[in-house]
Amino acid sequence: MEHGTELLTAPELAKRLRVSPDTVRAWARRGSIPTLRLSPKVIRYNLDAVLKALSATPAKGVDRG
Repeated sequence: MEHGTELLTAPELAKRLRVSPDTVRAWARRGSIPTLRLSPKVIRYNLDAVLKALSATPAKGVDRG
């Protein structure tokens, strides 16, 4: 499967991004990353969409100027 269409769970995405699953869920609750709700209790994440959203968001504590 091409990774652009791959749908990941929070733990799978967390492992790829090297963060905790709780961090992934917090980002999703804040709307920082896009989610795909497959049912009321099933949420998946598209890796490419998440990476794009994260690259557009400035990192906290990083001076870019």
